[in-house]
Amino acid sequence: MELSNKAAYLKGLADGGNFDKNTAEGKIIYSLLDLVQDMAKTIEDIDSEVDFVNDKLDEHEEVIDILGEHIFGGEDDDFNDEDEYQTVCPKCGSEVYFTEDDLDDIDEGRFCCPECGAVIRIDFDGCDCGCEHDE
Repeated sequence: MELSNKAAYLKGLADGGNFDKNTAEGKIIYSLLDLVQDMAKTIEDIDSEVDFVNDKLDEHEEVIDILGEHIFGGEDDDFNDEDEYQTVCPKCGSEVYFTEDDLDDIDEGRFCCPECGAVIRIDFDGCDCGCEHDE
């Protein structure tokens, strides 16, 4: 509402300034003031819609939180209880994280560094990570 009020105030100033609406300058001034009023109304409508959407998003977040608590038993946001291991990419030196689910991909040469794309190979002989793999 504040923008519409400011636009109306500007139009009042122009009316009080005795601008002749029939001159080129007067036509420009009043056309610009009409444009400002239209823009103010549009912006206020958009603000109202954004507020509505934000309220709906908040409602959906609450529902999702309730469902998450119901499904996952109210635990913290940590839904992944798997142990995570790390290695270093031999090509780029980035730390690469993996879980037990990735062991088959690593063994078959399908596990790649997310930074450079190099295939990550790990020699499990003599491994002391406690992951209980076959080798």
